[in-house]
Amino acid sequence: MLDQNTDRSWWMIGAVIVGAGLIALTKVAFPEVFNIVIEFFKAQIPSKLG
Repeated sequence: MLDQNTDRSWWMIGAVIVGAGLIALTKVAFPEVFNIVIEFFKAQIPSKLG
C-alpha cells in the first residue's frame, strides 16, 4: 500500500518539474506570448482582490 503512494508521489513530483520546465522554456522562447497570457489572467482577477 505504501509503495503505491510513493509511486504516485514520484509521478506528481515529476509532473511538477516537467510543468515548471515547460513554463520556463515558454517564457524564454516566446516572451511576448507569455506576457500576453499573463496580462489576460491578471485582467480576469477582480480589482478588489488585487
